[in-house]
Amino acid sequence: MQRKRLGKSVGAIALIGALGAAGCGGSASTSPSGSTGGSTTKAASGAPTGTLVVDNSFVDKGIDPGHEFTPTNNMLVKAMYDTLVTFEPGKTEPVPDLAASWKGTKDAKSFTFTLADPTFSDGTPVTSADVKFSLDRLVNLQSSGAFLLDGVTVTAPDARTVVVTSKKANPALLRILATPPTSILNSKVLKAHGGTDAKDANKADKAEAYLQTASAGSGPYVLGTAQQNQQYTLNANPRYWGDAKGFPKVVVRNMAAPTQLLNVQRGSNEIALDLSGQQAGTLKSNGSLQVTTDASVNIFDVEANWDSSVSPTGDPAVRKAIRLALDYAGYARLSGAGAAQAPGVIPSQFLGALSQDDAVKQDLDAAKAALGGRTGIKLKIGYPSDATPNGVSFASVAQKVKSDLGKIGIDVTLDGSPAVTFLKNYAAGKNQLSVSYWGPDYPDPNDYLVYAPGAPGTSRAADNKWTKDAAPEIAALGAKAGSTLDDTERGSLFQDFQRKLNEDSPFFPLFQPAQAIVGSKSLSNVVLDPTYTLNIPAVGSN
Repeated sequence: MQRKRLGKSVGAIALIGALGAAGCGGSASTSPSGSTGGSTTKAASGAPTGTLVVDNSFVDKGIDPGHEFTPTNNMLVKAMYDTLVTFEPGKTEPVPDLAASWKGTKDAKSFTFTLADPTFSDGTPVTSADVKFSLDRLVNLQSSGAFLLDGVTVTAPDARTVVVTSKKANPALLRILATPPTSILNSKVLKAHGGTDAKDANKADKAEAYLQTASAGSGPYVLGTAQQNQQYTLNANPRYWGDAKGFPKVVVRNMAAPTQLLNVQRGSNEIALDLSGQQAGTLKSNGSLQVTTDASVNIFDVEANWDSSVSPTGDPAVRKAIRLALDYAGYARLSGAGAAQAPGVIPSQFLGALSQDDAVKQDLDAAKAALGGRTGIKLKIGYPSDATPNGVSFASVAQKVKSDLGKIGIDVTLDGSPAVTFLKNYAAGKNQLSVSYWGPDYPDPNDYLVYAPGAPGTSRAADNKWTKDAAPEIAALGAKAGSTLDDTERGSLFQDFQRKLNEDSPFFPLFQPAQAIVGSKSLSNVVLDPTYTLNIPAVGSN
């Protein structure tokens, strides 16, 4: 089992996912009409009434937690299912959900969870057997999110205790167990509809079709209707065991960004998730709306091949010159208001992020000095020519790299190609220089160990031929950071790891692009969420 090659945002499907999550209004040709249906009044108890309408450019692979792993489906699954732990809106610090408490071992290989007293939507209790079934099913389905639990085993020593153990140290497990693919399902219901957690579940499980017609979770909502790639309706779970604060009914619709722009102005209880920063900016004077534009958790970067037989960037002096020549502030401006320079490879919202004080600054004189007067250096830069995640085209970034490096005498040739072709060459280590992009699989710094020298499998380091022997000190630092249980210590180690990357590595982090969310003024908790896109159950009324 392997993780997807470049994280969820650069694979062909994943690139579309990034568009759907944040960007420029991907295709929604099958979407229903743009009529708005949101309405609300506030009950005497303070709970909202009426219908919440959420418009999103869908990337819809279905709503079976064991198979889905897209921003659209994560958002829907989060509303219908609980996980062992969860995150508050916009946060990445684990808090109790199905588990009332937990404890990790010092070697960061095992977490023991004690369940609270939750019930499924049919009123039956959630037990440790349901947790084991759900997590084993995710692994054995070998589908999109299975890599999250690679090397993980689950035991249920009693009805209220669950032990999750990894073959190797994995402090990220806690945050992984808050992601929607690890949602807990009613095992009796699933088995009655063809579900199985057996080793051959990838062939034997038949429950995916059922889960597209009904939910089997313990979350605040149950599935009402589902029209894949068009619209989903969620109804409040009348037997929800927790503290429900959301709307009694939610409609999530597949809408292109231009239609979202119109709808959010007409609806009284509406949220638009895919407006560009420029589109959102046109609404800031509208007193009936709340507009938030901030840096997304995705990162654009430039990457250089470490192999001297492939690229001049195998020379450390060339890498240093490139790092100092890039106009970082200018790249952020390509995305507009809300975008920010990326001081390191870990986004600002996550544990271990660097501050802007650590950000590399452009210094053309120092860049020229690094080259020692050399001229005639030629580089070819590859990039996907058919993708614009977060509304930013790779071509515009590549063009700016060409311009920046031209100022220090490096001649760059643009080599754009369809994403499929780009990825093929990138994975084969053929690119001399690349413009690339990373969207997190889960909100934990361990997800960024793909940048560590010698990182195994389909890693960023491997794709740029950066071996452990080339930088053993950084490799050791990454390994220590990735196996430390204590978050405070781990965060500090990951900061040191990134500072070393900024001194010399094949990676040149550029910027976190802008991402916008617009909602009716009457709504509360209209917050872009790094894991769930929008935490629907948390949205209420002011």
